[in-house]
Amino acid sequence: MLNFYLSKLRFSYAKQAMLIVAVLCIPAMTIANDTINTVSFAKRAVGVIAGKVIDEKGESIPGATIRIAGQTTGAQSSMDGSFSFNVQPGTYTVEVSYISYQTKRITEVVVKSGEVTNLTISLKPQSSDLKEVVITSTYNKASSEGLYTRQKNAASITNGISAEQIAKTPDANVGQSLKRISGISTFDNKYVIVRGISERYNVATLDGTPQPSTDFTRRNFSFDLIPSEIIEGITVVKTITPDLPVGFAGGLVQVTTRDIPTRNFISFGMGTGINDQSTGRNFLSGKRGKNDYFGFDDGTRKMAGYLKATEGHNAPGRDGGYTEGDYEFSKQFTNNWNLYKYKALPNQNYSLAFGQSLNLKTPGNRIGYIVALNYRNSQTITHVENRRDLFSVNEKLLPLFGEGPIGTGRVYNFNTTYGGIINLGYRSQKNQISLRNSYSRIFNNPLTDVFGYDNNLSDEMISPSVAPSTERIITEPDFLGLLQNKLQGEHQLSTVKLVWDVSRTNVSRQRKDMLRRQLDNSNQAFGNYFYDVVSDQATTVFPLSRQAFTLDQTDYNYSVSGSKALIKEGPFANTFKMGYVGFSKKQSNTFVTAYLRPTGAVASTTFNATKSQIEDVHDADLFGENRLVYDVNPFGINEYSGKSSFHAGYAMIDQKLWGKLRAIGGLRVEYFKLFLIGDAITSINGLFSPETNIIPQEKDIDKAYRVLPSANFTYALTDEINLRTAYSQSMVRPEFNERSLTTNFNSDLLADISGNIIVSTKVDSYDFRAEWFPGAGEVVSAGAFYKYMDRPLELVKQSAQALYAYNNSEWAKSYGIEAEVRKNLGFINEDLPLLKRFVVFSNATVLRSEVLGVYGTSLVPVDAVNRPNDYFLQNKISKQTRPLYGQTPFLVNGGLEYNGDIFGINIVHNHTGRKFYILTDDLSLNEYEAPYDQTDVQLNANIFNKKGKIRLNLGNLFNNTNFFYNGQASYENIDPNGPELGKKLKPGFSDGYEKEDFVTFKRRMGRNVTVSLNYSF
Repeated sequence: MLNFYLSKLRFSYAKQAMLIVAVLCIPAMTIANDTINTVSFAKRAVGVIAGKVIDEKGESIPGATIRIAGQTTGAQSSMDGSFSFNVQPGTYTVEVSYISYQTKRITEVVVKSGEVTNLTISLKPQSSDLKEVVITSTYNKASSEGLYTRQKNAASITNGISAEQIAKTPDANVGQSLKRISGISTFDNKYVIVRGISERYNVATLDGTPQPSTDFTRRNFSFDLIPSEIIEGITVVKTITPDLPVGFAGGLVQVTTRDIPTRNFISFGMGTGINDQSTGRNFLSGKRGKNDYFGFDDGTRKMAGYLKATEGHNAPGRDGGYTEGDYEFSKQFTNNWNLYKYKALPNQNYSLAFGQSLNLKTPGNRIGYIVALNYRNSQTITHVENRRDLFSVNEKLLPLFGEGPIGTGRVYNFNTTYGGIINLGYRSQKNQISLRNSYSRIFNNPLTDVFGYDNNLSDEMISPSVAPSTERIITEPDFLGLLQNKLQGEHQLSTVKLVWDVSRTNVSRQRKDMLRRQLDNSNQAFGNYFYDVVSDQATTVFPLSRQAFTLDQTDYNYSVSGSKALIKEGPFANTFKMGYVGFSKKQSNTFVTAYLRPTGAVASTTFNATKSQIEDVHDADLFGENRLVYDVNPFGINEYSGKSSFHAGYAMIDQKLWGKLRAIGGLRVEYFKLFLIGDAITSINGLFSPETNIIPQEKDIDKAYRVLPSANFTYALTDEINLRTAYSQSMVRPEFNERSLTTNFNSDLLADISGNIIVSTKVDSYDFRAEWFPGAGEVVSAGAFYKYMDRPLELVKQSAQALYAYNNSEWAKSYGIEAEVRKNLGFINEDLPLLKRFVVFSNATVLRSEVLGVYGTSLVPVDAVNRPNDYFLQNKISKQTRPLYGQTPFLVNGGLEYNGDIFGINIVHNHTGRKFYILTDDLSLNEYEAPYDQTDVQLNANIFNKKGKIRLNLGNLFNNTNFFYNGQASYENIDPNGPELGKKLKPGFSDGYEKEDFVTFKRRMGRNVTVSLNYSF
């Protein structure tokens, strides 16, 4: 097993390893003349003062002097403003100075043996009419400035969450943590929605590099791929500046991995936990491979030695007849239809991290590295009730079931997740070079087993008084890996600061041997009387099929910028910045379906009469003439490949006006091109006769070049209060799958998803926010925003078909208000020190949106006389507006934490309002996720002289039912005599859940109880 795992890594990532070795030579050559300081952080007799020096804009200050007042002990800050030096335990006053800035003294800085005292300091420029100003503050206040400097002094409007805050929740990955941030909600704890705008309009970056889509049918990034243990923090940028790597409409989610440490350390952690409806219970699964716990397949899920269209469908004149070659092909398929019962084991997780930071002989010069690894395995059972698709009975029979289920079952999910980082860096006063490497992998293996009543059967077979008629089993072994290597540098060249980076990101996703199975119970006797059936008339993945999917995408991202202070000091100081960002993407995508079918009507009758289960008869004798065959139809092979490139140049100025107003504005010129083999236009023309030629309209062709302005203004009402406003234009570009007619089956929606003739979306954004930072660890803010989206792209279900397609709507408007509070309770009574240990926090967002959509298309002649064969595809404009797909009208997070010297407690509650989940061309059939509440509690204690911490997490404490519904009873036709004008809400009804609405799906995920131990030395 271990040999296989190491071999897989060696062959898969040999090129990446060579790249790492090569770039490591760069810092090695740079520091060749520097000698490592022999004073070691490992000496337990001393402590460490470390941190960062920044200016009022949040920019690092290299070359600042940090020293103990009255002593020579100290250091100079490196290129990124960081510093670190050893000092004997005690209480000190630290003095920080830099030319043209006000000197700052921080008193009551306590240094303990073997510990690091973090001290982040913000300096202000010195006024021209003052010779010297010295600002004095206490250690706590200075640390508070450092905590909120990034949000307070950021050019954009931002919100975020730190690694320390994440550690106080049961969240195992970034996807689970995102919903804690103001204005953020998620789908399935992995796909992010920012300000009510769906996942495709939001961008993820990892260490500053844009991440590719991890989905094969939709544009989104699966944030559950990143373990929380390897990250330093998450920041959501909500307004645009010209130097950001890519445009967005909702937000830019910046995930930063752990940085080079300020002291040498080793830490490890381990944990285990149970789910109250999973652990110790029977767990249904396909056959497990010996490497499942490592997240790799060992060949267990091999479908066949090769996949191709069966010859019977390709050979002309054969009328669908199969060949001996087809039968031999079918015999290569392994028998993976067996189901096995295991016992669901407790969750387990392990982490290890170590790092080293060494001062070099030259003051301010340092080298360091950090390595962090994390592993997690969970086995969970989710209870589900299904009233969708096959299990959706007609209105006449609904009273028989009342609120009870029509389809009921379990989702058994085996999950292995692990990730790691290796980050290295060299820092001096004028240069900084770092190499950041990260790898994450998820193996998800859900098996869904649902029993219910087939809505296609006669009425007497659909009743809770008889046993279910149908069983559906779906397995989806899903392997997803993300590898990123990034080299970046910062250099102070005289008066110009040069910043550059280059990175390679690869996402690889495989779904191997996905089994789709529908069994019958014609006698409807209670008990295990279900058997498999085959049909030569089947047009969907049921009753029996196997599917395989492969996605591979490699992105190269690069950027360079130069900035220079034109006016260095005074009330009109400014900085001018110019730069370039670009990327090159290459993707290939293959999706194959093999249908298990009879070779004809006689074979169908013969097999079905046996009432057998497929795993009992699946052998070589099953395949042949008048028996069965694995049929791979040419239309069941969906594949495409494509390339895209993006280049943007920008110029911007960061201007101070009268010392109080900061204006950051500029222009960005973008070039974008996407080339796709088999794009929508080509594919549509292939479906028509040679006499019909579809010509795209001008509005359906993306302009190669765009000029996009942006401006952010911040007025410092006081040192603690900011008033912000911003305006920007941005472009959200399409992905490969959105422009391809290739269809892939989406298991969440139980339908195929297809691209279309679509264009980029242009977004105009307006923002306002007021921020107050009243004290240490505190913030109070409120704001509002408005966005206008031209040609927004949405995923729309096509009538009653099991098919979704992308459409550009005409326009959308989205607007809302946000508020956040984090306040220490010490202000209630300063004479009660205990209150200072309590912090109350909350954020709330109210969102609204409006969309003018389209439904269907029609052919319009370009010129009936001179060009009789040429046609436009004309969209039909909707007669009414509706909310934006993905909209959540109300979000709130709140909680209370107590931080004691030994014990601590953190209570967090999340409420998500109803969420627009499925968009159809009939408003009454749109599906929503009902409001959902989740409460989590953590108890923690410091042990082993505060070097260790034990945490007890209670997740999803109340195990609320999560359900979905549509508003069939809430709508009526605008025109009572016909549906042509569409539908409208009945008087007194809304899109919120009404008693008469139809519940389509329910699930309960269980309570989680976990305990973990972390220790650092």
